[in-house]
Amino acid sequence: MSRFTVRIAVVSGIPIYIHWSFWLLIAWVILSSIFSGQADTEYLLWRLVLMSGLVLSVILHELGHAMAAKAFGIPTRDITMYPFGGVASVARIPDKPIQELIVAVAGPLVNFIIVGLSAVWLRIAGGAMHWHADDLLYVEGQSFTLRRLIVSLSVMNMVLAIFNLLPAFPMDGGRVLRALLATRLSYMKATHIAALIGQGFAVLFIIFGIYSNPFLILIGFFVFVAAAQERQQVEERTAMYGFVVADALLRDIPTLTVSQTLEDAIQKLLNTQVRSFLIVDPWGMPAGSLSREQIIQSLSEGRPRTTSLVQVMDSELLLVPPTMPLNEGYQLLNEHQKPFLVVVQDNRLLGIVDAENIAEFLLIRRATQVAK
Repeated sequence: MSRFTVRIAVVSGIPIYIHWSFWLLIAWVILSSIFSGQADTEYLLWRLVLMSGLVLSVILHELGHAMAAKAFGIPTRDITMYPFGGVASVARIPDKPIQELIVAVAGPLVNFIIVGLSAVWLRIAGGAMHWHADDLLYVEGQSFTLRRLIVSLSVMNMVLAIFNLLPAFPMDGGRVLRALLATRLSYMKATHIAALIGQGFAVLFIIFGIYSNPFLILIGFFVFVAAAQERQQVEERTAMYGFVVADALLRDIPTLTVSQTLEDAIQKLLNTQVRSFLIVDPWGMPAGSLSREQIIQSLSEGRPRTTSLVQVMDSELLLVPPTMPLNEGYQLLNEHQKPFLVVVQDNRLLGIVDAENIAEFLLIRRATQVAK
């Protein structure tokens, strides 16, 4: 992950991060509490406790998506908390509409389960679930109780689930909408419709945010941009159909040898525009890869520049045949987070394919089609 995030936990192999912008939300809660008319320690503490509960609820929501995706063999790279909510970075979109629908619904389902468990606990504790604004707002003279906390968290989870089920693509409800449309339409057409509806909701969020809650403006902006990005990504994946990795092959391979050192890699990094290198053995066969990030990390760990590349390279390569469909190769890159695919045939190294080369190939194809 980038230097703009802090890892706070790892659950079932999935790292959970907090983005730097999230701290702005915490600062806003603290400052708004201090300068409010009820500025006391208990009021601030209550709001921080509620925020902690909300953060935990959002993380559980995103883990719901991650676990559902895992059931279909789709890994989740990480979960990141932003001021507007959490984002689970799944490696790819599920292959079938019903799978995407299940993954999308899994998040809100977790929140509904929390609401149900809260109701059960309250019933066992000798009371019923009665929602009231006072359970979320601090009322002077009311003391902290476990019941108030449970009810408040229940309210927030109910709101979180319902809000996420709005058909504002790429929110959960929008993904449900796309999955349903994809059972009747092409995936590209379903995405296009869902994205337009999502951007319509985004505009409404921004308008309502101007007159009410400023965070709706942030959410609206995120939904509008994310919908456009998702539509573009689907267009790119669709454009890959019918091509194989050999069509986007980079034959002029940036290489280093296993006998070279970290100093050699640093100099080559500084003298070229290359950001990743293929490490080859004395016979010219692939042995590993080395990215700019790995070089920087090795230096930050205090490794001497005389360190052999064998000690810092990534020896796990993605070896693929030249006939692999290009969209599958692109998906493989995303799932494994490797700098490139190594294309081999009959024990011969043909070249490499990276995301940048795929993007350039698609741009050239698009430009050629426009010229015709």
